[in-house]
Amino acid sequence: MAQSAPARTKINTKVTQPAPGLSSRRPAGRPGPGRPPRGPRVSGEARDSVRQPDRPVIELDFGILVYPPETGGEPWRAVFTENGQRRFRQGATEAKLAAKLEKVRKRLQADAANMERPGADLIRHYLDPDRLPAGQRWSRKHAHTQRRLCERFAAPVIGAVTCQDIKTSHTQQIVNAAPTAGEGNRVRGMLSALVAAGIEGGYLTSPRLAMVHWQAGDRPLPAQRVTVSGESALWVGPAEIPSGSDIGKLGRALAAGLHGERDELMASTAAYSGLRWGELTALTIGQVDQAGRVITVDRQVIEVAGHLYTEAPKCRKYRKTIYPRRTPDGYPLAGKLAARIEQAAAEHQAGTNPLGLVFPSPTGKHWRSSNFNRNVLKRAYLAVGWRDAAGNGKWTWHSLRHVFCTTALFTWKLDATDVSCMAGHANVRTTLLMYVGTTAGVLDRARQATD
Repeated sequence: MAQSAPARTKINTKVTQPAPGLSSRRPAGRPGPGRPPRGPRVSGEARDSVRQPDRPVIELDFGILVYPPETGGEPWRAVFTENGQRRFRQGATEAKLAAKLEKVRKRLQADAANMERPGADLIRHYLDPDRLPAGQRWSRKHAHTQRRLCERFAAPVIGAVTCQDIKTSHTQQIVNAAPTAGEGNRVRGMLSALVAAGIEGGYLTSPRLAMVHWQAGDRPLPAQRVTVSGESALWVGPAEIPSGSDIGKLGRALAAGLHGERDELMASTAAYSGLRWGELTALTIGQVDQAGRVITVDRQVIEVAGHLYTEAPKCRKYRKTIYPRRTPDGYPLAGKLAARIEQAAAEHQAGTNPLGLVFPSPTGKHWRSSNFNRNVLKRAYLAVGWRDAAGNGKWTWHSLRHVFCTTALFTWKLDATDVSCMAGHANVRTTLLMYVGTTAGVLDRARQATD
């Protein structure tokens, strides 16, 4: 049986591609069939140019028009509208133009009109008081703190960087520049607010820029804080609160100092009225109702960049609080305060206490906390053991405020809602979490259930 000859493969020698024209034209810079693309591509709907019908144009989203080169050597060009202005981009190759247009598309998609501005403008926008409504502007102290953090940590890193080019590596560098973990937390809080303001103002688009935290690197790590299981981070343990006898000892040590009984009265008033330091130093004669033993807290003194200012209390909330006739340690607080108010009124009449302050500085003005700590508290703290020679101790002046809250709750048996109002807490939940806690009585209830 004869075998048939093997079939031969026929090679097509005819041109099967259509003649050159608009439908078959391959713009310069595009790879030929079968060749892998070199870099990013400009993709979109192709159509004829309105002004030049014989020239193709690629229409992208957000109104971007791309004009491929007609001949070799010409650049790729793009036209778009941003911020009400007609703008242009061009690149030597399709890939270079596509890379430039990627940034343009991100800005247009997010409607972020300020992403081409430097980071210094972003910081300036964040610190601008007009950014916030008139009734929600920062306090003078908070504004100073944010400005200090921005100038010290943020500006050196991103001040000269275009906002669209700010990466998480930049924000990580900002937070890591803080010398301690505590300062790092403050910088991270500033950075989170900065990013949020930048997104709202059209300077940034990614909230991930704020998702960084302080890293110790070769610096020593802070000691791990040990807390009580089930308690809030706000919880103030008994060891952090001086007892009534401890307050009495501190008062007697202050009475032996330069200003005598006035400093003792100042400490007792703070411990049993709940006034913060700034509220206490701003206290005037007219704020004290001796008949009802009521103090109206409607002002405080703050120190910003070495200057003292009088403004509304913390959170801009006025309140009224009360003080006892006698403290648990037996100190006659109401009588001593009445005598001091009478003395302050005489000083006011004589012109030595022009502001009518209950607790003025030696010059008749508001106390500075640094001066009071150095000239008054330091010696008394050492005398009663609140501080060691190195200045370390578990109690501070703010501990006196904890004394008021716990005394009102557990000695005077006041309702937590009442204590919250007098202490000026944000809400009663804060009072409960700080002083009552969530684990009180757990073992007693468990023991009774399993008895």
